[in-house]
Order: sequence, then C-alpha cells, then structure tokens
Amino acid sequence: MGLDMKTKKKLTEETAKRYCTASKKSKTKIIDEFIATTGYNRKYAIHVLKNSAYVKVTHFNNVARQSVQVITKTRKKRNYEKYYGQDVQQEVIRLWIFSMYLCAKRLVPFIRDNIDYFAQKFGYDEKLKAKLARISSATVGRILKPEIPKHSIRGISTTRPAKNLNKLIPIRTFFDWDERKPGFFEVDTVANCGISTQGQYICTLTLTDVHSGWTETRALLNKAHRWVKEAIEDVKEKLPFQMKGIDSDNGSEFKNTQLLQWCKSNEVIFTRSRSYKKNDNCFVEQKNDSVVRRIVGYYRFEGEAARAVMANLYQQYNALVNFFFPSMKIISKKRIDAKVIKKYDTAKTPYCRLMESSDVSEAVKAELCRRKNNLDLQQLLETTQYLQRKLISMAQPWS
Repeated sequence: MGLDMKTKKKLTEETAKRYCTASKKSKTKIIDEFIATTGYNRKYAIHVLKNSAYVKVTHFNNVARQSVQVITKTRKKRNYEKYYGQDVQQEVIRLWIFSMYLCAKRLVPFIRDNIDYFAQKFGYDEKLKAKLARISSATVGRILKPEIPKHSIRGISTTRPAKNLNKLIPIRTFFDWDERKPGFFEVDTVANCGISTQGQYICTLTLTDVHSGWTETRALLNKAHRWVKEAIEDVKEKLPFQMKGIDSDNGSEFKNTQLLQWCKSNEVIFTRSRSYKKNDNCFVEQKNDSVVRRIVGYYRFEGEAARAVMANLYQQYNALVNFFFPSMKIISKKRIDAKVIKKYDTAKTPYCRLMESSDVSEAVKAELCRRKNNLDLQQLLETTQYLQRKLISMAQPWS
C-alpha cells in the first residue's frame, strides 16, 4: 500500500535534512533508500531532496555555525470562477426539499431521471439544465452540508421486549433467509408520539424488502397485536411479489401468538433479531428515518382522523419511494485500524432492482410495469405535499 501525501511530505523533509549534509557516497545510499520507499524516479528524487532543505551558515564571535533549514513553499491560491454558481446551489437546495430530503448520492440520480420534468416545472434554461444533469454527488453533498443540521432531531424508542415465545420464534440466521432473492422483509414500528409516550398515539409499521429495498408503511391506531397482524396481512395481499419471510425485533407487538399463527398458516418464515442489537435490522431501521421521519416528522398524532390522513399519505409516498426515489445498498464494510470503509452499489429504485432480478417472474415484472405506467410523478408529489401539510396541521401541541 502506497504512502499518502502527508507521510511523503514528512519523509521528504527528514530525508532532505540528512541529504544536504551528507558526503557524496552517503548521498547515493540516501537516494537509493528514498526511491525504494517512495517509488519516485531517480532524477525526480534528487530534484526533490535538493529543493527541500539547505545548509544555513551563521557567524557569532567569528565562529561559523551550520544549521539545516527546511524550505517551505507556500502554494499560490488559485482564483477561478465557480462552475456551479449561486443559481445552481439554490436549485439543488430546492430540489432537495422537493424530493423530501434525499441524501446526495440518492438525490443526483433522482434529478437526472426527472430533469425534463423539473426543467418544465421550474423553467430552467438549457445551461442550468445541463449543469444540474451533470452535477456530482460530492458537489451536492458540499452544497447541502450547511442545510442538513437544520432538520436533525431524534425520536423516542418505545420497544418493550417480550420474553415469551423465544423458543418458537428463532433468531435469524443465514440458513433461514436468502437475501439475494426478493420477498424477505424486516419489520419495525415507529412511535408518532412527539416528546411523550403517555396516552394513546398513532404508530407506523414499516416493512422493507432486504433485496430490493421495497418499502411499505402503514398507520396504526396503536401497537395492539390485532392492528399489527392486519397491517402485515394487508401488505402481503397488495405486494406485487410474494412475501417469503419477516424478521422483527423483540417487541411484544411482534412476538405474540396471533402473528406467529398467521405466519404459519400463510407459510411465511418468522424470525427475530438478537436483543439490544439494533443493527440486526439495519435495513428497516434506516427506512424509519429516511421514509417515516422524513414524511411525518417527530410530531404527535392521535385519533382515527389523523390515522386516516396518515394512511392516505403513506399510500402516495410509498409509490414515490418504490418507483421513483433511488436507494443504495451496502456492498462491503472493511475496517482499517480505527477507520471503517463502506462501499455501496449504484443508487437505484426498488422497482429497477426487481426488474433486474432473475428471481422475479415475467408476470410480476409485467405487473410492476403496469403499476408504474399508471403513476404520475407530478401528481404524486403534489398530493403527498398536500397531505403532509394537512397531517401536520392535525398534530398535537408540544407540551
């Protein structure tokens, strides 16, 4: 593994100090060592060492003293006009808000896939349209960095572990699930309780397919066993592909006889995660933030009226998430000392992942195409934003 620039700079300075005071024979050895370490060309190595330090002679009381001084070069600051000016930055922030706060790596393919629609809606000229179509995710990330902290807030966990049925509901292993195929869902609930868990409040049930990222959300009056089972049953009936298994945390809303019997009768594999290991259900935990919290926030909602509006909102937003909003999947995670390097695949919509899967039948792909052709992006976005405003107006006051 090669040296980084910081290490090379420090090595060059220390070697140059020895080089400028060494004899001719010693200089040859120093250059050989320096080339072997850095991989530089010999002529270039000599040039670097000669111009990195020098011997300074000072006189005091007629006594000459030598000291080695490192040559520090100040790099000239380049003055150039920014390619992505204020107009592009403002549009990136506008599209970020318009897309319900997608991250930079997901926002870029979303912009590129729908650039014609945005150009028509917001009246972009050809120059601005071309810049938005070619902007990179790194540049978008730098533009959005000051905006992201304005929208950060944490929710409250309401999971209460249930110790019964541990022997009947096994912990998920690699032998239970084949995550390379669609149909295996991680499930979790989100409490829409605001800053207090007292009283009755609406909850959100989230299901995420591990293979494709296909996500379904349902609004529940509370976390009663009946509502959770009926919501999972509703998702199974309306999915365009088969539900093969579900994996939950250890909350009592999942670990109960009703859901266990339903899974057995419908031939759905039912597993659970390890206690206090949130990363076991990392896919659905991520969707709790990027889908649920992004669309309904951290407000408190109560009552059937608010639940009905939230259910309608989720129906619209699920279509956006599954057919139009790209998502990324982690490919590998490697630890080097204290640094963790993660690699992700190319951002794609769950719809695209299912269409590319060889485990999805042609009939299912035809049904997916039919569903997407019946959707209108502009109408979905406008309806979602309208329902979102309506739902927030029904939120309970902070107290």
